[in-house]
Amino acid sequence: MRIIAACIAAVLLAGCAQKVTRGPEPTPEPEISGEVKPTEPIVTGPEVAPVPQPKPELKPAVKPEPKPKPTPVVTKTQYGKLILGAEEWVWLDSAKQHVRVKVDSDVKLSTIGVSDIQEFERDGNDWIKFKTSGQSVELPVERWLKNKNGSKNRQAVVKLRAKLGELNELTEFALTAGKGIVLGINFIRDVAIVDGSRKYVQPKTKK
Repeated sequence: MRIIAACIAAVLLAGCAQKVTRGPEPTPEPEISGEVKPTEPIVTGPEVAPVPQPKPELKPAVKPEPKPKPTPVVTKTQYGKLILGAEEWVWLDSAKQHVRVKVDSDVKLSTIGVSDIQEFERDGNDWIKFKTSGQSVELPVERWLKNKNGSKNRQAVVKLRAKLGELNELTEFALTAGKGIVLGINFIRDVAIVDGSRKYVQPKTKK
C-alpha cells in the first residue's frame, strides 16, 4: 500500500510541475465585425497622363439677314409729271372729305354725280344747289351744256377745288345725276399722266 501511495504522490507532483513550466496559454483576440481582411497587394502600372481633349471651335454668331428695303413707289415721271392710277383719292373742299374718283384720259370734261338738283338765281346769276357725298352744296353755274339728244334739259357746269397729290386745282365739273366722280382731261392736262394698271398711286392729300 505504501508503494501505491508513493506512486500516486509522484504522479501528482509531476503534473504540478508541468503546469508551472508551461505558463498561461495565449488568449485569442476577438474578431472585429466589419474588419477588412488584408488581400493581395494591388499592382498598379505607371501613371498615365490624361489625353487633352480638343476645345470645341467657337463658330461666329450668325447675323440675321437684313430685310429687303421696300421698293419706293414711283409717283412721278422723270419729267416731273404726276402718275395717276385708274382710281385715286381726291379731297373736295365742297364735300369736306376725301372721295374716291376714277381717272379717265378719254373723257374731256370731269363729271360729278349729284342728287336733289335745284336751280335758282342769286344777284341775277344762275346758281345751283345739289347734294354730293352726303353734303349739300350751293355753287354758281359757270356755263350750261346742251344735251346732244335734243332734249331741252341742260347740264350745269360748276367749278370745284380738287386736291390730288401735289395738284390743287379749281376744276370744272359737269353735274350728272347719280353717284361717282370722273377726272377727265381738263384736270390732268399737262400736269399728269394715267397708268391704268395701277390704283391709288398718289397718297391722300392733307386737308
